Amino acid sequence: MQTHYRTHACSRQWRGFLRALAEEFAAELGAEDLALLMARIGRRFAAEHQVGACTTLQELEDAVNRVWDRLEWGYARFEEHADRVELLHAGSPLHIGLAGQAGGADGFLEGVYQAWFMQVGMSAGLGVRALSSGHEDLRRFVLARAG
Repeated sequence: MQTHYRTHACSRQWRGFLRALAEEFAAELGAEDLALLMARIGRRFAAEHQVGACTTLQELEDAVNRVWDRLEWGYARFEEHADRVELLHAGSPLHIGLAGQAGGADGFLEGVYQAWFMQVGMSAGLGVRALSSGHEDLRRFVLARAG
């Protein structure tokens, strides 16, 4: 199953291009600059794929998953805690397409989720950041007070 997923998650027509792009970015940009660039790209992506009005975390999760489902980009799960919201993203083809450049893939998803939370009125003092997931096909993020 996982081999099938890895083979088909990123279209063959894009895989070579994305890997070359990722290698060039990695050669020219430090990890932090790469993550920042990809976050900007993620924010642009989110602007093109609006989630609409959402008043609860569940509504936002549902809206996010409608976007991901239309694009075959996996799915997200949000888990609310007293001081943070944990985000899990499974099945993103970007990690595979970027040949394991986790910083770039995570930066992109950070930008997307940050923009989507801002679209629904998230407080300016909050930020999304990547966490270690321990698994290359599952990306973890947290929405918490910035700083």
